Amino acid sequence: MPIIQTEAVILKCSNYRETSKIITFFTNSHGKIKCIAKGVRNSRSRWGGALQTMALVKIIFYYKETRTLHLISGAEHLITLNSIYDDFEKMQFGYRMIELVNRTTAEYQENTKIYNLLANSLQILESATKNYVNVLFNFELRLLELLGYNINIDMLPDENVEIKAQNRYFYENRFSSGDQKALEVLSGGNFNTMMALNISKQQVFALEKFFENYLRDHFEHAGFSNAKKVFNSQDLF
Repeated sequence: MPIIQTEAVILKCSNYRETSKIITFFTNSHGKIKCIAKGVRNSRSRWGGALQTMALVKIIFYYKETRTLHLISGAEHLITLNSIYDDFEKMQFGYRMIELVNRTTAEYQENTKIYNLLANSLQILESATKNYVNVLFNFELRLLELLGYNINIDMLPDENVEIKAQNRYFYENRFSSGDQKALEVLSGGNFNTMMALNISKQQVFALEKFFENYLRDHFEHAGFSNAKKVFNSQDLF
């Protein structure tokens, strides 16, 4: 049974029995996996505190192909995300990013590019001082591209043009020139330009609706955000 040491982002945590946790990781080496951390809810655990949802960690686990749950033997923070955990708005965008990765990826499919995108986006969100939603929109555009569902911004329906299509994101979204320019900036590779972009509340609503419909048409359950629903109700996890 090989011992694996790898970097990972924690997508989901749930308590198991009295002292343990079951954790879904997106790892750099093995893609999405589920592990059990025995005894980490015990107050004497030396590394259980690192195992919280959205954390960037280095983990050690025992890997066996025939198992659905792999045993964790150690974990430590790679980078702390104190700014995200302390900011309600940042936290909701971070949760929505990990939720998307969890819903659009299958277990045991290694994808270093998706891991790097998620880890880097969380670090950008951690250091951001404004326009936090821009990080989420950029993440969604790049994730869809890595998953093979690249959005062709030039083909998006103009607000003044009637387009017949089977997909909801065409039926329910019409884009102003400002919306389209915002998407172009968000999809670009210039970090400073992306983070300097000020998006109006009306544009945020239009882009959120667009991504929800687009994801719903391509991934079962991915368009509906449980994280968004929970944060909108201010009922934290």
